[in-house]
Amino acid sequence: MSILSIQSNVLSGHVGNAAACLPLHRLGYEVWPLDTVVLSNHPALTPPTGRRQRPDELIELIDGLAARGLFGSCSGLLSGYLGDAENGSAVTYAADAIKSENPDALIFCDPVMGDNGKIYVNGDILGFYKDNLVKKADIIAPNAFEAGLLVDGEVNSRDQAISAIQHLRNQNPSIVILTGVERANGVELENFIGFADGVWSVTTPKIEVLSHGAGDLLSALFVGRYLATENALTSFRDAVSGVFATLQYAASHDCEDLPVVAAQEEFLNPKQRFDPGPV
Repeated sequence: MSILSIQSNVLSGHVGNAAACLPLHRLGYEVWPLDTVVLSNHPALTPPTGRRQRPDELIELIDGLAARGLFGSCSGLLSGYLGDAENGSAVTYAADAIKSENPDALIFCDPVMGDNGKIYVNGDILGFYKDNLVKKADIIAPNAFEAGLLVDGEVNSRDQAISAIQHLRNQNPSIVILTGVERANGVELENFIGFADGVWSVTTPKIEVLSHGAGDLLSALFVGRYLATENALTSFRDAVSGVFATLQYAASHDCEDLPVVAAQEEFLNPKQRFDPGPV
């Protein structure tokens, strides 16, 4: 099976495609990484060098894949960091091209816009997500801050998370994953998944460690598991547990970047699994 992954890339560290490709390869997928930006490193560590790809460049590459007749065998599209709304046009273009060849292909959107109250993308990308990509996606996976932006409110509690999931599912996605809602005790995080007629959650201890790329890793692990099993709950369990194991490894080894290579056995076969329960 093959996956088109449209998101950022870095030369050092593991965010975007640099976080997603190895897990998907290990899970048995061919990955076509299409980079929306290419940077030397994550901007939070030190000012990076690099540049944003232009939408016409991305579409030209998508056309090249289509000309080879590859989209008929494409199992899914994974979209992450776009940078701005202009690059979003390439994602919707790719989604339409893939669906025209394989209507059963999975469109997964991580609407990367920011975290912890801070937006770090340019342009009217929020409007693009609301008006375009959310309505095309089969699965959408915002963090709590991004979910708040998408529903014009705040998502700081379980009740707000459930309400946001219901709102987003009404837009089109059959599955909504919502991550990173801090519990009142300040030492745990609750992550949610909503599909069919229910919402389930998984609570994990909060690990104080640099976690750039953790969301990209979770998206890749979920997509890889779900395409193979079509079981949303076990895929969610394995993705959350895998990310937690990776962050544990990062904390215990004092890692500056997400240790995707060093911790690959941990995220593929986590020793501790967090089973979701209904809310």
